[in-house]
Amino acid sequence: MVDQVKFGGELISRLMDHLCERLQGCRGVGLSVWPDGAVLRAIGVAEDLDQAQVEGGEGPLVDASRDERQVTGKVGDLDVVAVPGSWGDGGPVVLTVYLDHPPRVEDLKAIEEIEPLVATAAAVVEFCAGEVLRADQMVRMVQHRRYIEQAKGLLMGARPCTPGDAFELLVRASQHANVKLRDVAMALVLVASGELEDADSMTPPPRIAYDTAQRLWEALHV
Repeated sequence: MVDQVKFGGELISRLMDHLCERLQGCRGVGLSVWPDGAVLRAIGVAEDLDQAQVEGGEGPLVDASRDERQVTGKVGDLDVVAVPGSWGDGGPVVLTVYLDHPPRVEDLKAIEEIEPLVATAAAVVEFCAGEVLRADQMVRMVQHRRYIEQAKGLLMGARPCTPGDAFELLVRASQHANVKLRDVAMALVLVASGELEDADSMTPPPRIAYDTAQRLWEALHV
């Protein structure tokens, strides 16, 4: 599996290199996770600019992760396209592309073609964590995403807000308690509804996640 993980990492790097070569005026491409705060891969200026955004908690990368949508913006004098893709334990994996000009139609088309390949490769490398990818692991990855979406829906129902604001509430709660985002989301669904879909196939969230979810839910109903 070491060779497989190595290959996965090399595949991501090659895809990112290929994307940058296709885009005239590309200054860098990054792959990062926020709110987890990890830069997974980066070439060119993306190494520093992605890191600055995940550490500062602001910028197109953070906006794309928070709102789960493609975002264009500026970082310094460079234009940025940030695209959220697959999910790791710490949030969406976001592809960032830094250009020396506003993104053109052909730029966006190239990004749209290659981003799904990068996202799929990143999901395999990120989620496997040294194990051979199995069907049940892929199922769990989808389930984790579904629990996060359910938790966001519960928060939006309890406190009228946007999906991005609901996600930020989950992020803040998980960071404050130093608990994985997915565990807080699972616990919140349990606290609010008393049951969890496909619970038999999932590892229950730790006690601290329940306590965190309980405090968050109670705070919304004061």
